[in-house]
Amino acid sequence: MTAIRLFLLRHGQSLANEQRLIASKPATALDAFGLLPLGREQVRRNLEEAQGAGLLKPPFRLVSSPLLRARESIDVAAALLGVTSTVDPGLSERDFGKLELNPDDQYQRVWAKDRLDPTHRSWGVQSVADVLTRAAPVVNECLGLDDVETVILCTHGDVASILLCSSLGEPLGQHREVGALETGELRELTSRVG
Repeated sequence: MTAIRLFLLRHGQSLANEQRLIASKPATALDAFGLLPLGREQVRRNLEEAQGAGLLKPPFRLVSSPLLRARESIDVAAALLGVTSTVDPGLSERDFGKLELNPDDQYQRVWAKDRLDPTHRSWGVQSVADVLTRAAPVVNECLGLDDVETVILCTHGDVASILLCSSLGEPLGQHREVGALETGELRELTSRVG
């Protein structure tokens, strides 16, 4: 079997994005803040482009964060590719602590601190280093599978940017500059992380 191609998929545009709110905790977003029609279209369009370019080859493994917007995004992928998906809490959104349900302009404060210290936990936010510690095993386990050719991991903006930054060997504090994905964007991760 050829080498596995692993793609990170950021969930499509969601109600939280539209309302410009931070919705990071399972208690808030496990069954709320789902995809908008635009979000479904973003995911479908990006997957169809990748499929048309020959990047997505069966057999597939699809894994999602448990939050509703990610589960709905992976459902779009599963329907398009004709497979089922699973959920892994390792792909959950970064916990934004006391900033939960605050306006999303608060992200800028967190990212500014990330640049200086990827281990900070200001406002009770999960550190960049802690996100990598929980998400890296999901990626590395999938890269070691021998029964698939394509893996798609559906997650959230910061989780994806942290994983991409690590895979490129860049300083973790630069995750937003190195690996920020748009909603619904699909990007290949080319090496192990952690």
